[in-house]
Amino acid sequence: MGSVYSGCGLFLRFLCLTLALIISQPLFSAESSSLDHSWESWKPVGSSSLWWGLWHIYDARLFTPDGQYNENQWFESSVALVIDYKRNIKKKSLLSATDDQWRHLNYSKALRRHWLAILSPFWPDIKKGDQLVFVIEDEKGKFYFGHQFIGQVDDPALSRAFLEIWLSENTAYPKLRKGLIGLAADD
Repeated sequence: MGSVYSGCGLFLRFLCLTLALIISQPLFSAESSSLDHSWESWKPVGSSSLWWGLWHIYDARLFTPDGQYNENQWFESSVALVIDYKRNIKKKSLLSATDDQWRHLNYSKALRRHWLAILSPFWPDIKKGDQLVFVIEDEKGKFYFGHQFIGQVDDPALSRAFLEIWLSENTAYPKLRKGLIGLAADD
């Protein structure tokens, strides 16, 4: 008789858990859909690719609501940077490359460390074919891994510094920048 009750208790726990998941599913979906994906309907500004020697690292595309890039106010505007990776990149290497670019842009070591500590908890390892998206609206940055929200940056300086890697006139990759902002590489 004890085994019938224990089996029944296990079944009731399973049933309760299943019902809880079914009931919470619409809430989870609503929460996911409430994350702003409006950038997906924005217009492209430009695109470019990063090659390191013979290796294709990624393709990048820049979007704004109207498809226009304002040279003097890009950091105050709504902008989406979409990066489609063509290689596997470990999270540690991604953070290190970001640090290298911020060093190139003359950010202090203390500030770079602070920002990397903010990004590190939610940045993933990258596999060939993965997409990382960074969207700024109202001076807040949001990261998506494909269509999945992975983290938010509330520091406008960090959001700006992240986009400066690609959009600053002092970027380490001026040809990439020109493609992203819609200029021909020879402009």
